[in-house]
Amino acid sequence: MIIGVDIGGTKIAVAGFARDGDRLERATEVRTLATPSRAGGPAIVQAVADAVRAVRGGDPVEAVGVGTAGVVGPDGTITSATDAISGWVGFPLRSALADAVGAPVAVVNDVHAAAVAEAERGAGAGADAMLMVAVGTGIGGAVVLADGLRRGITGTAGSIGHMEISLAPNLAERRCPCGGFGHVEAVASGPALEQTFFEETGAHLPLREVHAAALRGDARAERVIRDGAHHLGRALASANAALDVEVIVVGGGVAEIGETYLAEVRRAYRAAAMPGPSAARVVPAQLGIDAALTGAALLGARLVERSD
Repeated sequence: MIIGVDIGGTKIAVAGFARDGDRLERATEVRTLATPSRAGGPAIVQAVADAVRAVRGGDPVEAVGVGTAGVVGPDGTITSATDAISGWVGFPLRSALADAVGAPVAVVNDVHAAAVAEAERGAGAGADAMLMVAVGTGIGGAVVLADGLRRGITGTAGSIGHMEISLAPNLAERRCPCGGFGHVEAVASGPALEQTFFEETGAHLPLREVHAAALRGDARAERVIRDGAHHLGRALASANAALDVEVIVVGGGVAEIGETYLAEVRRAYRAAAMPGPSAARVVPAQLGIDAALTGAALLGARLVERSD
């Protein structure tokens, strides 16, 4: 059995996957548990190890693949992260979990894991080069080429959210969660859209209610969502000038607003992209909340294949 693990700031998902020849299929129900985020890395490893024992039954575990919040260095250590999980930065996740479960472990960022699944089984299947962007509480990204995931030297490849874009003065002064200014995450993530709506209306509303207002024809809500999509499309055009991929997969909670949001992303992308990359397909993600879990398991399976 291969175990897939998705570690987020509020919940952890774990499932077992069985290999049927060259095919990897989920063999157990997804087990979810609250992330002991205030207790830090050792408590998270213990919680994951307990869940692994629960889902494995009597089957031996060949490998564990993990997609996690935070930037993951080449040795499986968390090199940077938000404060959603206490003591996460600097925690040696790969080695600690390998010791706890007694099996080899692969660890990548959660968006990187989701991109692996989308590239192999989802919206990017069949493409030689894919860029994925996940728009939610933050904005993450990943690059997958024909020979696999590109993590980069430090694990930050695909960090679309921290690209600088040209913004109006009031938006350019908005600080990104990373501390920088002018970053697309500061104006196009879910919390950023909520902040923009508040600045325009004085009302603190969650994004789902801003979206509902837009569906009712509220011009200010429509403009906030449209502008967020526009900023994202411009950032994707800049990224693809360097990457020149054939498909761009857009996922995350904000993208679930639907086709009107994606249509604006596409319009802004085509208007700003170079002539060649402008032909890239901009499509919605297909695998939903299971993407990171599945991608993590696929990466775990790679460990076994390399050792065979």
